[in-house]
Amino acid sequence: MIIVVSEAGKVELAERDDFKNFKISVAKAGAGADFIAQALHGLAVPEPDGKTAWVSAAALKREKPADWIASFDKMVESVRRFGWVRDDGTVRAHIEVK
Repeated sequence: MIIVVSEAGKVELAERDDFKNFKISVAKAGAGADFIAQALHGLAVPEPDGKTAWVSAAALKREKPADWIASFDKMVESVRRFGWVRDDGTVRAHIEVK
């Protein structure tokens, strides 16, 4: 699953049924921290180093079918033991800038 941030700052979910990968891909070359944070506002909060962000699981699950939510929850539980899930329901994702 890839959270894609377009060059214009629009966010969409790609490869939404791939529950083995989870990242944020920013299409704007050299995008700065402010651009990324603004694009992800309401969905994720980037770490100060700009390498990862904490994504709201609740925001991702909105308006998704029950079977998708179950698969997503299973993915989240599989990474919890590695410290990639917070008690507030956010999940850590790598940020890749093109």
